[in-house]
Amino acid sequence: MATQPDKPALPLSASIVVSLAVAATIGLADVAYVLSVAGGEVGARLIAVLPIFFLAAFAVAQIAFWALRAAVGALMPLDMRGHAVSTGLTFLLAGILHYAESSGVQRLLQERAAAATASCPQGMACLPLAGADALRGADVAARRAAAERGLLDAALFAQIMRDPDAGVRATLARRADLPQELLERMAGDRDPRVRAAAAASPRLSDATFNTLAIDRDEGVRLAVARNRSTPPTALAILAAMRSPELRELVAAHPRASEPVLARLFDGSGDSAERMARQRLGSGTGR
Repeated sequence: MATQPDKPALPLSASIVVSLAVAATIGLADVAYVLSVAGGEVGARLIAVLPIFFLAAFAVAQIAFWALRAAVGALMPLDMRGHAVSTGLTFLLAGILHYAESSGVQRLLQERAAAATASCPQGMACLPLAGADALRGADVAARRAAAERGLLDAALFAQIMRDPDAGVRATLARRADLPQELLERMAGDRDPRVRAAAAASPRLSDATFNTLAIDRDEGVRLAVARNRSTPPTALAILAAMRSPELRELVAAHPRASEPVLARLFDGSGDSAERMARQRLGSGTGR
């Protein structure tokens, strides 16, 4: 039985036309993907970069097609069937690359979405958002760094607030972006260093300031007295105490009202009493 002769190979011009068509299709598909990621919103910046995505995909598809054409040509004639195989392999390779690209883009979008819900103190270059498990297994220095300038979400704020190291918790209590609810809770921490750090915040409620003003630890009470946001009610509590340092801080406090300054009159003639009399005499008490 006679065998059919092999079909003649297509001319080079046919390969050029096929490669251009394949590369253009892949380039347009990549552009469509970029538009889908952008949510269909085409701004000036996106219009400027779309040709770059198209040309990059087009160039990669061209290289892939001609490399595969050479490999296929070594195994079979470059007729219609040979070109179909080269084209199919090119699209298969483009699909694999597109899958890898889309996975990377989706991961980046997820990281950005997580970062968007995270917090960072204003004006500070924050560390990247850490995972809860990674932070839990880190040493004290790393946890303290995360508490001070880490990019934190609600879960990480709560996790560091329960850290076994009081220094880590105190560092977190000093953060300006610590949620109000957590700040108030940290003002009741079992360690006085943490309570003192919370007492230095200007965002505490008057009720919490009042509670900290009667704290059993002198360092906490001093932190309340040094805080320029401490209300007169808390200052009045501190003014009734016998600590010379506390009395002097209250006497110099900008929010010390006339009744607060009057509470410093105990007949001792100390510096706090003299300062209070001077302020009342000059009418600077508020």
